Amino acid sequence: MSLALNNWNGYGKLTDVFGEKQVGSLFHNTVLGIDIGSRQSKGVLLYKDQIYTALVPTGFYMQETAETIISELLSKSGLKRSEIKYIVSTGYGRIALQYDDIPNRIVTEIACHGKGAYFLGDGIHTVIDIGGQDSKAIKIDPESGKVLDFAMNDKCAAGTGRFLERIANVLGLDVKEIGPESLKSKDAMDVSAQCIVFAESEVVSERAKGRDVSDIAYGIHKSVARRVYALLSRVGIEKNVLFTGGVSNNVGIRRAFEEQLGFEISESKLDTVYAGAIGAAVFADEYANEYSEENVGRKSGFKINLSSYKNAIEYQKELIVKKQTGKKKTVAYTCAYVPIEILASANVAHYRIMHAGNQDEIMAGESVTQSVFCDLTKSVLGGFITEKPIVTALDHVYTFFTCDCMRKTIEAVNSNYVPATVYNMPRLLKDETQEEYYITEIEAFKKDLEELTGESISDETINKNISLYNEARRLLRTISEYRIKDNCLLSGSEFQTIAHGFYYLPVDTLIAELRKVLEQLEGVADESRDNSPRLLVAGGIIADGDNKLTSILEDLGANIVAEDNCAGLRPFSKDIPNTGDWKTDIARGYRGQAPCARMKPLNSVIDASVELAKKYKVDGAVFYYLKFCPTYSMFIKKYSDALQSIGVPVLVVSSDYSKGDEGQIKIRAEAFLEMLGGRDNVRDVADKHREQNTA
Repeated sequence: MSLALNNWNGYGKLTDVFGEKQVGSLFHNTVLGIDIGSRQSKGVLLYKDQIYTALVPTGFYMQETAETIISELLSKSGLKRSEIKYIVSTGYGRIALQYDDIPNRIVTEIACHGKGAYFLGDGIHTVIDIGGQDSKAIKIDPESGKVLDFAMNDKCAAGTGRFLERIANVLGLDVKEIGPESLKSKDAMDVSAQCIVFAESEVVSERAKGRDVSDIAYGIHKSVARRVYALLSRVGIEKNVLFTGGVSNNVGIRRAFEEQLGFEISESKLDTVYAGAIGAAVFADEYANEYSEENVGRKSGFKINLSSYKNAIEYQKELIVKKQTGKKKTVAYTCAYVPIEILASANVAHYRIMHAGNQDEIMAGESVTQSVFCDLTKSVLGGFITEKPIVTALDHVYTFFTCDCMRKTIEAVNSNYVPATVYNMPRLLKDETQEEYYITEIEAFKKDLEELTGESISDETINKNISLYNEARRLLRTISEYRIKDNCLLSGSEFQTIAHGFYYLPVDTLIAELRKVLEQLEGVADESRDNSPRLLVAGGIIADGDNKLTSILEDLGANIVAEDNCAGLRPFSKDIPNTGDWKTDIARGYRGQAPCARMKPLNSVIDASVELAKKYKVDGAVFYYLKFCPTYSMFIKKYSDALQSIGVPVLVVSSDYSKGDEGQIKIRAEAFLEMLGGRDNVRDVADKHREQNTA
């Protein structure tokens, strides 16, 4: 490494560190960038033509660490605290920081490392950032440092500084020694484990066999490089590459990366451990120049009142639990492809099982499904095992299966709890011969309901319910289209509540409540444009009670304006034909609605999402699916390519119903919104995080 650090005493001229182009882009405000890492914290002060740096260990109290950095930088520069115009905080501990006397914001480390890499390097396209807790691959515009794409490691610590620290301890080395030690290796150990715990076991085993420490050390470094290389491959590897973060000074990792890449990593004039703090300082320089007391991107003062709608849903649930619906039987179903018009025509109370279970229900379900099923299927089964009240009221469960895992779940319900019937939903959308087969399944479904209640279902009643549910679909589409307006009147979480009501409320109650909602929207005058990023949420189901993703996105100031999933806008995109031939109408209507990912050809699924993105004028899409979901996890790249071809970037989020990944999702969502250009338009993210942190 040719880092010019030998004579660096924590301060110098900007031109000694940055290129002329980068220095020329600054506004030269007196600003401060603070990067609170999990192990070390960095500070960068920009003042006129000078740059000052500070590096301190991260203490238990993040605010105290930040104040230590500020004091050190003020001491070096001879400035007073009152002369600082703006502070931007980033890194692991950024959320905990606040400065009552200085204007400030928080910015994700992804954006800050991208901007910092642009200032530190020459024509940088790709950034490798490895810190104590995570690793990232970042693709940037070499002309501006703007993030174009990024990828992060999952919750596993392998591939991070923490991983190297643990292995160093096992080898009896200080973490600073493991890199130089690895350079002595002549026969690197092949580390097969992908988990930090298993890797430790491998190391202990090899050490017991007398394996050379340097060979083990370099094998570990190569395993880290392989993991991060996989992240780089997802964003696209382009020269030049800069290595940043707390691990960037590890010579063993640098060597392993260069072997993996096949070319040398770019160098800089200043230690790249400061990249995040430099990027934060540059953002602070921009914010200081733009600083104003006025709010950016004003939200409408209108707030929809859904209390009547929510009360109606809860009342219906209560009636089901108490068996006071006035119906002969109570049934449930698990998929949006179940013809609700036939259910409504039978003498049954009905609802869709689509709840995001609590941890007790999920663990109970996993005792049957094992870990390889998604949390939704575990929640469904767990509801029966734990005797969830609304589930114990059931007389029968139905599904027209589109998901193999849910089919097996319903078979388990049938074997152990209540009678359950699985019907087939044809997958081939373009094969018209499957319509006849589908009609026989619909007829069998009707006959099954008649046998359950002992009452016949008339053609006239089914045709009437087709008409009623079409009215509900039209109302839902009309309500949703108020989100097409420049000033969005309805949040994604609010529409999610409204959409879920379709699967709980009797159709006459549903229509009445939807009309109440629409009346509120019709009375709102147009207001000024809302500049918050507009998002399409696509992919797998967002179940009743699964509010994690929508809450994170909306707390960061984004507008979810459309949902291409089976519990959002998608099932209401088209009406069911109503010619009087109900069998053919239902068969064609359900096969013709916006398709799910189990249907073929996949192009039809993707095309529907593309059209939705265009209609709702989205800035970006978030593709969400539950872990272990094969249906939605297998076509992510094809989906992303299609959306990106029309200029819509895609963030992929895989999660479950636990709370353990909220922090990582929040980081990725923040960076995604910044990538969309939303960092100037979202609500004051820093204030929101602080309010949550204080609460």
